[in-house]
Amino acid sequence: MNRCQLLNFFVLILVCSTAGAQDPLPSWQDGPTKTAIIQFVARVTDKNSPDYVPSAKRIATFDNDGTLWSEQPVYF
Repeated sequence: MNRCQLLNFFVLILVCSTAGAQDPLPSWQDGPTKTAIIQFVARVTDKNSPDYVPSAKRIATFDNDGTLWSEQPVYF
């Protein structure tokens, strides 16, 4: 996964998470990856952070890497 795809994945998680949720990634095992994702989302959504990304700039894009495939081997 390249850097842009990874950023898009994190933004998608941000959009899909609910406000006030105890654990935004409940099906993920605790560990460094989960922690890094949660910290990243916190940084880019905190208006006081130097890494803040305005909501209008939080755009997720997808390409033909399987993210939009409905079934394999034939996709829509």
